[in-house]
Amino acid sequence: MSSKIGTITTEPTPKFFIVMAIAMMAAVGGFLFGYDTGVIAGAHALFQEEYSLTELWVEAITSAVLVGAAAGALSGGKIADKIGRRRANMIAGVIFGIGAVFLAFAPGPIWLVVGRVVIGVGVGLASVVGPLYISETAPPSHRGAMVSFFQFAIVTGILAAYLVDLAFSPDPGATDPSSLGNWRWMFGLGAIPGVLLIIGFIYLPPSPRWLIMRERYAEAETVLRKTLEHDEAERQLAQIEKDIEQARDKSEKTRLSAVPGIKLALTVAIGLAILQQITGINTVLYYGTDVFKAAGFESSAAQIGAQAGLGVVNLLATVIAIWLTDRVGRRPLILWGTGIMSICLLTLAIGFALLPGGDSDSGSHHDHRVHAAVVHASSTAHPRPAKAAEQHGDEKANAEAVSDEQAAVSPLGILVLCATGLFVAAFAFSLGPMVWTVISEIFPNEVRDRCVAYAAGCNWVTNFIVALTFLSMLATLGRPLTFLLYATFGIVGFIWVLIMVPETGGYTLEEIEENLARGGRRKWLPPQGRS
Repeated sequence: MSSKIGTITTEPTPKFFIVMAIAMMAAVGGFLFGYDTGVIAGAHALFQEEYSLTELWVEAITSAVLVGAAAGALSGGKIADKIGRRRANMIAGVIFGIGAVFLAFAPGPIWLVVGRVVIGVGVGLASVVGPLYISETAPPSHRGAMVSFFQFAIVTGILAAYLVDLAFSPDPGATDPSSLGNWRWMFGLGAIPGVLLIIGFIYLPPSPRWLIMRERYAEAETVLRKTLEHDEAERQLAQIEKDIEQARDKSEKTRLSAVPGIKLALTVAIGLAILQQITGINTVLYYGTDVFKAAGFESSAAQIGAQAGLGVVNLLATVIAIWLTDRVGRRPLILWGTGIMSICLLTLAIGFALLPGGDSDSGSHHDHRVHAAVVHASSTAHPRPAKAAEQHGDEKANAEAVSDEQAAVSPLGILVLCATGLFVAAFAFSLGPMVWTVISEIFPNEVRDRCVAYAAGCNWVTNFIVALTFLSMLATLGRPLTFLLYATFGIVGFIWVLIMVPETGGYTLEEIEENLARGGRRKWLPPQGRS
């Protein structure tokens, strides 16, 4: 087949800076993904007290973002196919901005649910189009690191959310009832990176594979020349064109059942998407403050501070993932991470079984002492003069008592904190970034957008189920059995990865497609030029 794409010249281009700009701007969507996932950890205690919400309401508001995320992810493939990966990322930025402003001014719990659904649509869309854009634009030798950089941006967003939560959390013994409304700032600040996402993508190129699918060959050539060396760009242009032309010859709209190896690809992608969630990572991200309360961290500041510490661990471990993914490979990191996570979950189950009251739901959000103190201050805003000094002394004593309780964390409580930190670290260098990396690169060109959307949709549906059932499981099973169940999922997942998941690192996307047609992971040939 003769190429429709013209001759590639060798004039130098600032490839490194273009590649980094692509990774960094696409990762802004990941930052928003993480921020809107993590911010609820500190905000839910404040709006629960302000509106006197039941635990069911808190679960509904927390998990509403996942309903929207599932919808955004499932529609993300069609949107990315119709208007392109670049513009789809810009649409995600618009949704993030609107949702953040809506939440900042929400007048009641029903509107909080609506706002969280809107934000969720942006999160789900970004989870599809961000990695999709990076995987189709990045050089093969750096593709894993660049998609992992998207995960780095997610955990950076989570850490930023925890720090914002900490900054706006009322101090122990606080007496200003207006501080309960600080959750509005926590949500509203998410509008700023949403605007940056829109502006940044104006200056980035479209996906070259999407351009070729639209028969815009000259534009695709220009994009690839900016990111690849002369010989590699020429080879990839011919390979992409050939692959897409063959798919176009089969039918105008490729049926999944007609794609060689699609069963294996879908099994791996959807299996990894579900495994990422059923090991319980988001129980820590959404309800970590409650877990730490049960472990003996009594004050709200101590709980959010411990949560922020987890954010730092998450960030540092993701840096390790970026460094290792193209050196070690995706599959070994997933295996190591899943194994360590399972051990940590078993440790948490044992720790809570031994902690006094750790086998019950005593850590639920009904006992937020700091916020209860704020509400009490509101109800006694105008005390009788004769009682004012006495009340001030009581409030000071209460604050000191909270501080004393915070200091008295038991060794088992420290064990729970350390096991949780190691659990988060293991997730951050394995299932966190590697799942999105594999999902974004394992599907053939002509069905990648659809299939990435299906896998992301399954991820968010599973996330929703875990988030919606966590507090109820604590009340029914207790903490030890709940974490033991998550550990069991991790062990089963480890065995499944060992048997099913192939290594995708080092291959071009077209080489992965060729290997899929050969069958299971043991039948894959090495990347071209390797033995």
